[in-house]
Amino acid sequence: MNAPTTFSQTDVALATILVVDDMEANRAVLARRLEKFGYRVICVDSGHAALAFINRTMPDIILLDYMMPQMNGIEVLHELRSTNSTREVPVIMVTARAEGDATIEALEAGADDYVTKPIDFDVLRARIETQLSKRKDASHLRRANAALDERVTLRAMALADLEEELKQEIRRRQDLERLLSSQPVGNGTLPVSASPAAAPALAVLLSDMEAKYDSFFVTVTSGRTPNLAQMADFKNLISRCRQAAGG
Repeated sequence: MNAPTTFSQTDVALATILVVDDMEANRAVLARRLEKFGYRVICVDSGHAALAFINRTMPDIILLDYMMPQMNGIEVLHELRSTNSTREVPVIMVTARAEGDATIEALEAGADDYVTKPIDFDVLRARIETQLSKRKDASHLRRANAALDERVTLRAMALADLEEELKQEIRRRQDLERLLSSQPVGNGTLPVSASPAAAPALAVLLSDMEAKYDSFFVTVTSGRTPNLAQMADFKNLISRCRQAAGG
């Protein structure tokens, strides 16, 4: 089992938290304390403003107040979880201690975690880092899976190419075997017992023999006697043809 990803101070400095709360005093306190932890903080005062901001820029995590006029935190959460682009953004719901049912409702609606008012900022910091680490791990896993899928695809393509090459080689051998089996024995043709691999060598040797024969023919028809070297070369070619043909 892989160890969870460590969330470093560099990660903190790069992380953006969207604070959604209709109370200005609450936003000011949250922004001040979170910025001391090293986070970049963006504050909005309503659910509609939060969705408008997210439509332009995706934060790394959302700190969402439950009780807000016009559009409460649960309604904002439903909107986030109903859209593919925002479905996985971490959301920590902020509720009052008296709003126990709201906490359950938030978790059932898709909140990743919650904190209660008055906020314990050490607890909040730990929960923010936990969610950001989970998101980082998920991102690494997606990239690893994508790389694995690519390797599998390339390997499958390579195997398909090798399979096709093998099929072509089998077809070539079968064609050559049929050709060899159809050749009559004698008259200088290739014996039935010759192996497919011998065919190219035999073709070269037979071509050399034909050239030597032509040389003999010219020598004899001109009234001259073939020399011993020519005769030895011709006999050597016959022996090599017999060996290549498996005779």
